[in-house]
Amino acid sequence: MKLFNKSHSKNSEWYFPGGKDLQMESESNASLEMFKDNPLDSLAREICQNSLDAGIEGSSKPVRVEFTSFKVKAENIPGYLELRYEIIDKAMKQWPNEQKTMSMLRKMDRILKNKFVNVLKISDYNTTGLRKENWKSLIEQVGSSVKKDSSSAGSFGIGKGAPFAVSDLRMVLYSTLADEGIQSIGVMKFVFYKDKLNGETIITQGTGYYGKNGSKEPISKDFGLGGEISRTEKGTDIYIIGFNQELMENWTKEITYSLANNFLFSFYTNKLEVVIDNKYMLDYSKMNKIIEEIRNDKKLLRKYEYLPGYYDVLQDEDHKEFNLTGFKEYGIKDGEAILYTSNKGDVNRRVLMTRNAGMKIKDLNRISSIIKFSGIFYAHGKNINGILKQLENPNHNDWSKDRSETPKKDGRFLKDMNRFIKETIKDTYTEKVADEVDAYGVSDFLPEDINSIRLSKNKVKQKGHGAKIEDSKKKSDTLVVREYSRDSGGDIEDGVTKGGVGEGDSYGTAYDGRGHKGGLGLGNNFGYGDRPGTHGPSDDNDMFIRNGNRRRRVSTVKYRCTEIDYVSGRYRLMIKPEQKLYNVKITVDVIGDSGSKDMVQLKQAKYHSKLLDVKYSSIYINSLNADAWQPITIKLNRNTRLKLEVEIYADR
Repeated sequence: MKLFNKSHSKNSEWYFPGGKDLQMESESNASLEMFKDNPLDSLAREICQNSLDAGIEGSSKPVRVEFTSFKVKAENIPGYLELRYEIIDKAMKQWPNEQKTMSMLRKMDRILKNKFVNVLKISDYNTTGLRKENWKSLIEQVGSSVKKDSSSAGSFGIGKGAPFAVSDLRMVLYSTLADEGIQSIGVMKFVFYKDKLNGETIITQGTGYYGKNGSKEPISKDFGLGGEISRTEKGTDIYIIGFNQELMENWTKEITYSLANNFLFSFYTNKLEVVIDNKYMLDYSKMNKIIEEIRNDKKLLRKYEYLPGYYDVLQDEDHKEFNLTGFKEYGIKDGEAILYTSNKGDVNRRVLMTRNAGMKIKDLNRISSIIKFSGIFYAHGKNINGILKQLENPNHNDWSKDRSETPKKDGRFLKDMNRFIKETIKDTYTEKVADEVDAYGVSDFLPEDINSIRLSKNKVKQKGHGAKIEDSKKKSDTLVVREYSRDSGGDIEDGVTKGGVGEGDSYGTAYDGRGHKGGLGLGNNFGYGDRPGTHGPSDDNDMFIRNGNRRRRVSTVKYRCTEIDYVSGRYRLMIKPEQKLYNVKITVDVIGDSGSKDMVQLKQAKYHSKLLDVKYSSIYINSLNADAWQPITIKLNRNTRLKLEVEIYADR
């Protein structure tokens, strides 16, 4: 007997290859499990990525993908009778004590007993369809992916599992029109079970096929589900049979937001358009409405927090573009990638990284914690795409040198690529100190604007009462004014919640989310880290958060940092918010010459003559009035001249 045989009767339509002494496998399937955490997001990414990869080369038309849901009679599912009365029953007898497997099989049985079954159909147009080599990779091979060129997005062949992850029957039907004509086949990711063939016991494989005469060979016609007529335009139809009922309840919105988040740049470059449920055409012209919905919904904003900032880069008519140059040692021509940047709108201090297809790969961060910017890095050239494709992980969300055959060389390439992005942004957007004025004898007051300081300075000179401008190195009666107008371009959470990890009296071991390093040995005897210190806040300490609210960083606030006497660590803050703020937290940081941010410990803070609550680098005050300069005098544990930066958080 051959090792693998057809496990069915002469009238069988589904073909589950089988053989002797195979290892039994239950319902767990690695190619499906990786997509179950965010099934609709994974489906949208993988499907549209594959369609973009199959786009007609040189065509000016965008690839069009259509998502449509409908119901079909259960009896119209290919091989319905055999599935309901034979295959599922045999599998149940095989796995009576395997709880998860039995739960899946019972659910399949219930679905097939219903009169109608949910179907999600996904079709693409302006594509080549599935050619012969693509077809074999899709249907028969595991971990294999045949693409038309090196710049395509997919490379592992794992993404084809995404449609099965949203099917309660684990069944997908494929139908394509390509150069070879119409071809169709059904695939089912089932479980292993024992069967009889010619009087001998065999073990079937988990993957079954509905093909020509009960084989793995495709049939030469459409399945005709939903009453469609045969295709006349090249492309592929995918039918997800038994589309999960819970996912159906809000699938159109989920798919819409996922597509906007993952394919923003594909829409921008007119490479992709999507039709959802025969009602809604999604292209770049619709992005503004989607982005506004996200901005105005806190739940959506948490999930897609960086998307508005990337959209604002593309919308900024004055956004800057920088061509990648100087990478010839890696075989990359000048201009094979473009960096788009802007400091307008909802800046997120990140860069969206994408390749030729335009699908989002990752967010590059840790560029700068003080510079306002958002960016998009688009690697469109053939050579750079060839390199990045080899370094891309199976989830298509990162690049790693460890995946390369030449890890040292490609490790240098990744570092140089990231360095180009970071240095370009820092060179473009690093802000200069706006004004710095030295005056003698005016340390006891602060005017409301810089012009007043200049007027006071001129009056002192004109009156001639022995007044003079002293050397700025004198330790007292020296006024250094630095004015900044802060518009963070979006709400950022304080990140400290009651009962969470706070600032402690011991060294930390990680970053705190605002660029602070843990446990800096600068004489401050404290640090930010991933666990509280021995003298951190107690559970009932409401200094951090009151009334269960979360603070968010306030945009559009002006402040000035004035040196009173740096030797004694005394400075004055003047703060002017545009709206009244409640439950305010003010963080004070030191900015070094290189632009890096460092922590500083506060010894004392006063609002007029009232002492304020202070916790290391943070000041807490009940409220700040709108459109008025309000003075806060602070004392630091440093005795050197410092450039200070302030961030304001308040109840949202």
